[in-house]
Amino acid sequence: MSGIADTQVLTFTLGDEDYCVDIDYVAEIAEGESMTAVPDSAPYVEGVMDLRGRTTTIINLCKVLDTDGVDAGELLTDGGVEQNRIVVLDSETDDADSTTGWLVSDVQEVMAVSEDTFEAGAISETEILQGLIREGDSFTLWLDPHELPG
Repeated sequence: MSGIADTQVLTFTLGDEDYCVDIDYVAEIAEGESMTAVPDSAPYVEGVMDLRGRTTTIINLCKVLDTDGVDAGELLTDGGVEQNRIVVLDSETDDADSTTGWLVSDVQEVMAVSEDTFEAGAISETEILQGLIREGDSFTLWLDPHELPG
């Protein structure tokens, strides 16, 4: 990946794991709101919601990545405390009336990536992961939105 030093990523959690995506792919962060179920949809599609007049398909990344973490039942607020966030991606399709959102446990921060912390390459057998960002003993898995469903 060229020009990694100039890249900023949005970091978020899925359960206990840290993930990130290039900030250029993120349109906004939304709160979990009421969704409408979509009959006969893929198992990772939690439903759709209206976000400022646009139909937004909500994808549960825990189901895509086969991890524990976000229970769709906790999407709505629990006693006024928001449980989860939705990372809304910039629409790259011709369909201007539809967009995709990732259901995540929590959004952390936007951070700059440096060459010495990024490790590209095969960290798994899937192309969903571009690499990882290592900081001390912790690491953040970098997701490629082009390889994720939605």
